[in-house]
Amino acid sequence: MRRLNGSRVGRCLASAAALTLLCAGSAVAAPGDKEEGGAREGQEVVARARAEAVVFEERGNGGGGPLTSTSRNWSPPPCWYAPTWSPEQLRDLADAAWDPTGQTGHAAAALGWMWNHYEQGEPYTDFNAEEAENGMWWGPVQNPAEPDLLERLSCTHIPFWVETGEIPEVENALSPEVLAELAYQRIRVPDTEIRLNPAAVDGQIVNLATWIWADGGAYDEVSVTARLESWDIWATTTARPTALRIDPGTEDARSHPPSGSCPIGGDGSVGAPFVRGTDEGAEPPCGLTYLRATHDGRPYSLTASVTWAISWQGSGDTGATLPDATFATTHELQVDEIQSIVRP
Repeated sequence: MRRLNGSRVGRCLASAAALTLLCAGSAVAAPGDKEEGGAREGQEVVARARAEAVVFEERGNGGGGPLTSTSRNWSPPPCWYAPTWSPEQLRDLADAAWDPTGQTGHAAAALGWMWNHYEQGEPYTDFNAEEAENGMWWGPVQNPAEPDLLERLSCTHIPFWVETGEIPEVENALSPEVLAELAYQRIRVPDTEIRLNPAAVDGQIVNLATWIWADGGAYDEVSVTARLESWDIWATTTARPTALRIDPGTEDARSHPPSGSCPIGGDGSVGAPFVRGTDEGAEPPCGLTYLRATHDGRPYSLTASVTWAISWQGSGDTGATLPDATFATTHELQVDEIQSIVRP
């Protein structure tokens, strides 16, 4: 496996527009004699030389919404590197797209360096054709889920050779860990559904505890597997619910427990349902007590958010954790103040 030379990559990025496609990875250009019709042939090469797609297996996935990472310093990769060209494909594309005519200065120097790099034995000869059965040229792939175009274009390494089965030491090159991060982005979790007593959203009462719970099975772990089949590398990312956090939407409330975080049981349940006959002063294992009524039709926004612990296991006995994530829903509650209390 070869590491890319940073200064040489910099020279590529600083060169003229003739090298823009090569640096971006969507096409490659190299000097040399072009056959008639080369541009058309080059377009055909582009059409058939696509980076191998990551395959996602989502049978264990949920059907709700996407997770939000709790870490401000982590996000899925905006782009990655994947097997893209055989030596023949890269050479055909170079012959069709690389025209040194009229190039001078930095552009001419960069073109010359590229030619030497891929064709003239510094370090590759004939685009590494003699190793065609043993590997592929890797190039960048944009993450379609990344909203920032500049971030999607931030994978700027020139095409690099990787022997079949090797994991290149290039940032964001597909590896079990990068596949785990891409699987993380695909995870969907159940909506954060809770049950209340009093049950009506407009029936909460000042100083009367609101019991909050979820039945068994409401929150189960979900998982997605991402796989690069030709390299036989994969990762399964699993999200496991750990706690339900209740935010009453006002400072005039007491949470039960005081932390506002209700543990999720091994069966996916939360808290306990209110049982008729329970002492009115009893505190629920999960819930809250409003201390002030709502006014002028303006409800309290009770937010219920589930924290999901994220871990992954991958090929080659790899595995680790990724930042926790949350998924939240909001319930608009009206709270009344009455003189007598009758528990439904």
